[in-house]
Amino acid sequence: MRLSTGNGPLHKPDLNDSDRIPLHGLATLRILIILVIGIGYASTMGIGEGSPEWGRLWGYDPSRYGVQILFVLSGFLAARSMAQGRSIKQFFGSRLRSLWPALIAATLFSVCIIYPLMCAPDAPVRMSAVDLFTYTLKTILFIDPGMRMPGLMDDSKYMCLLQGAIWTLQWGLILHIGFLLGWYARLLRHRTPSILLAIIAIAAYVTVIDTGVIDSEFATDVEPLLPGLHLGYAYLIGVALFHSQALLRLTLARILKASIITTGLTCGFYLGLPWSSLLEVLGVFVWLTLCVGFLHTAPHILNKCPRLAPMLYVSIWPAAQIIVYFTPDISQFALIKASVLLASMSAGVMYILLRETRIQAARF
Repeated sequence: MRLSTGNGPLHKPDLNDSDRIPLHGLATLRILIILVIGIGYASTMGIGEGSPEWGRLWGYDPSRYGVQILFVLSGFLAARSMAQGRSIKQFFGSRLRSLWPALIAATLFSVCIIYPLMCAPDAPVRMSAVDLFTYTLKTILFIDPGMRMPGLMDDSKYMCLLQGAIWTLQWGLILHIGFLLGWYARLLRHRTPSILLAIIAIAAYVTVIDTGVIDSEFATDVEPLLPGLHLGYAYLIGVALFHSQALLRLTLARILKASIITTGLTCGFYLGLPWSSLLEVLGVFVWLTLCVGFLHTAPHILNKCPRLAPMLYVSIWPAAQIIVYFTPDISQFALIKASVLLASMSAGVMYILLRETRIQAARF
């Protein structure tokens, strides 16, 4: 296999099929992860911000783990794309085709339908047509995705952006750019430096978080950097995972053993040692082993699963917020069921419309 490096071809031996993490179940896995994120989020909507989400493990909510696992997959697929010899144009083109149509559709729906219907008529501040146009541009161009909309849910129990965690898309773009710089600088195209950079990123994240817990002034100073550190170390784990596939020699027995060991270590840390944000990192590795196990054992029929993840990702937060807005006394379990159903229906409709207009999400 000849890999394009930007400075001449790079010779690298082919991986055996048994050395690769199979990806025919990837679309299904992404959907499951986003549903876990949405269920955790919806479980707190009627209670208030700061309430523990359903499915919390080792002190961290499932939505927090889920978003990080999505970024691990993102880093893995970024390294895979470049190892296949894609150009920068092809690299970004595939990702924009995957995300942009769903993001644009959801943003227009939020601006043209949700905001006019749900904005409080007596709100002290309401967004004008110019404000909504600016909101649309800032969201779809990843400048400030999903910024707060004055007059909408200002007094809700769970103060959140209407479009939820799509702010992560901005960090995804930033990390993709950083990855490409690292790739062409030859830092992220080989196994050893990729693993070292991932370890350094994990150490930096743990150090910053643990120091911030002790020193509130330091925490305030570094707060703008936290999303990048939080998602960046996950992205680099994904890059390192791609380069380490041959070392893993995946078998179901090895995956089960790794899952048991990582779960045992995490539980032991949680029960017997002083708190540290390293616990969160260990939790990510637990979920990552489960995800790799799913991909390894997924039946090939899952290759036919539609690529609904981008549509579901932009639908899951607005769905929960719309339901709780119109039925504020709804129970947690009922809200979870209703929001998952509404988000799934919205994602399905969006997928069909985009397919009919020949705007298809990228395969991976």
